[in-house]
Amino acid sequence: MLRAVSVALLVVLLETRGSEILNDAHIYRSFASDEIVPEVVDEAPDCWLRVSYKSGREAEGGNRLTPTQTRSIPSVTFNANDRSFYSLIMTDPDAPSRDDPKHREFVHWIVGNIQGNDLERADTIVEYFGAAPPKGTGLHRFVFLLYEHSERLDFANEPRLSRNCRNPRRYFSTKNFARKYGLTNLWAGNYFQALYDDYVPILQGQLSECTQTELTGPRNGTAFGG
Repeated sequence: MLRAVSVALLVVLLETRGSEILNDAHIYRSFASDEIVPEVVDEAPDCWLRVSYKSGREAEGGNRLTPTQTRSIPSVTFNANDRSFYSLIMTDPDAPSRDDPKHREFVHWIVGNIQGNDLERADTIVEYFGAAPPKGTGLHRFVFLLYEHSERLDFANEPRLSRNCRNPRRYFSTKNFARKYGLTNLWAGNYFQALYDDYVPILQGQLSECTQTELTGPRNGTAFGG
């Protein structure tokens, strides 16, 4: 009987902890304690963005995931206004490491002009590239930021980066990108942390120099580096 009570109590505690992780009231504290504010954005979003991977794992406000678990494009869901558009950024501010972020930021994914939760019909500016922290560089933060805007934005002057394109992903600036497009309503966000694992060399081996079209296409130097 005592064992059954103990198990039931453990389940309740786990369920409570899980709900606390994605409790909107804690998002400001999480973004500040892990220094996403002010290193990536100046203010935290009002609510959590749900980010779910095929591996069965989710981003939960700084929890630890692995590059193996996050190698596929995640499902991203949120409460959308029917008349609004949304733009999504996934970025790593810890390139090459959190102690020495001289390549900050490394952008992993940008999707613009999302309506509803339909990312497939939106404008993919930077194709998804999974978490790939180099060996010996410690924990990296992988941050998802969703901005709401009232009108469709024109991203024609941005480079379109394929999954394997390397150089312009470095030195990206979320703040400058948001400033350029007037993205002032940070609707939702989330993040996880990851260390190197054995899948990272496979991911890094898929990166290559960008095609001439990607390199000579329009680029705003205040947002994209290279």
